[in-house]
Amino acid sequence: MSSLAKAQVVSFSYIRSVWQLLRHYSPLAQSHLGGSYSNAVVIAAAVRTPSVPFRAEEQQLASMVVDELVKRTSVPRGEYKKLIVCSSLKTPAPECKERLTRVAKDLGLTCETLAIQDDVCSIGALQMTLDCLQRVGDQCIITGDLRCQVMQPTHGVLANELMAVQQPRTRNRVGPELTTAPEPPPTMGAAALSWTTLQTAQRLNLQPLALLREFAVEQDHEQTMYRLNGRQPITPSEIYTWNMVTGTQKAIPESILGDLQANRLCTHDFKQITASHLLTHLVHSLPTGGLGCAFMGMPEGRSMIMVLEKLVPSIDQEQGLPLITLYTREPCPLCDELVHSLEERFAGRYRLEKVYIDRKENVRFLRLFRHDIPVLFFNGQFLCMHRLNEEALIERLEALNRS
Repeated sequence: MSSLAKAQVVSFSYIRSVWQLLRHYSPLAQSHLGGSYSNAVVIAAAVRTPSVPFRAEEQQLASMVVDELVKRTSVPRGEYKKLIVCSSLKTPAPECKERLTRVAKDLGLTCETLAIQDDVCSIGALQMTLDCLQRVGDQCIITGDLRCQVMQPTHGVLANELMAVQQPRTRNRVGPELTTAPEPPPTMGAAALSWTTLQTAQRLNLQPLALLREFAVEQDHEQTMYRLNGRQPITPSEIYTWNMVTGTQKAIPESILGDLQANRLCTHDFKQITASHLLTHLVHSLPTGGLGCAFMGMPEGRSMIMVLEKLVPSIDQEQGLPLITLYTREPCPLCDELVHSLEERFAGRYRLEKVYIDRKENVRFLRLFRHDIPVLFFNGQFLCMHRLNEEALIERLEALNRS
């Protein structure tokens, strides 16, 4: 059998297992999952480092991405009960734990920390997070991944999924002048997500990015399905985007794509991407109300499937205009410049409200954004901080027009 034929057989087996996970499980499993696994889980925020040359120490990178995530979520730091970070680095476990605890302390997080070492996708961290949210629903949990030589998604990358980082450069002296040396290849990548229940999101007045519709893990050919919100099984034809991670899959036959009626199917090697990177890209790239499937299959037989639904922000759009919230203080020259840029480029396409973080009633936002204003939220979801990100705003406006 040719290598292409083998790849097609493997591809079909993976697709078939996804189909079975979504459509076929026993009435006993359905009744169990509808009972003890009843809390609806949402992703409040998700962010990753850009796919550009970037070097940073492991602890520094973890601190950067978690700090960015906390601000994007706008959740008080005391609401976080767990910080789970998975790393492929060979640092001894006690040292990883110590570093992560130090990161949490430096960021003002008093939550439990758990450092996991895993050479492949961080499926265990996701399972642990969802189980915790079922046992104690009123909490927020951060999961993240750090990887060496990470190959992040490059197709359809959105400004909204990326955090801004300063790219370090080294300078070499050539004669009397300084020249910039070529940037090194990417050596580290990080991504993180903030998880909570729908009930907690409502209590905190959050506008989550996505709802977790289905989650399943297959271990040693025994399927375990967690039905988190009591909905009916999802058929493959409902999925807008498929993102698959496998160790052996090389090609997806067009005939299978046609059978699935999927708009797009992206495949990734399990050694070169993480669960956090994959889910961050998926949740930001979905259209409002659309379903996206992340499927991670490992050569040893373990597999995980997750279906996300992109949520519609529950904010009234007066006269059909979205709401932009500016977190500011008086005086703030940078905020004034940002407002001027908004009026100049996007006049008539939004409503603006200002929240002054230095007022007593807004102390929650003062603690979050003290050193980062101006900060903008679009319909209750993070847009940008420090300066106007026009690319991110255009993406949001265009997505709103398509919905």
